[in-house]
Amino acid sequence: MSIFEYDKELEEKKLRKAEYEAGREAGFSEGEKHGRETGFSEGEKYGIELNSIETARRMLQLQEFSLEKIAAISGLSLDEVKKLQ
Repeated sequence: MSIFEYDKELEEKKLRKAEYEAGREAGFSEGEKHGRETGFSEGEKYGIELNSIETARRMLQLQEFSLEKIAAISGLSLDEVKKLQ
C-alpha cells in the first residue's frame, strides 16, 4: 500500500473491530470462569445439604434418636427434621 492509498477511516474501523473482538473474547472467558466457579460452589452446597437430609432420614428410620439429636448430628434445624418426619 502506498501513502496515497491510505484510508484513515477504514483503518480505524479495522482497529475498532479488532479491539471489539478482543474485548468480547476476554469477556466471554471471564464469564465462563465465573460461571464455573459459581456452579461448583453451588453444587457443593447442594451436595452437602442432600447429605444432611439423607443422614437425618436414615436416623429417623432407626427410631433410636430424638429429633434434637438428629438435628445436632445432621446439621439440619429442628424444624427441617420435623418436616422430614
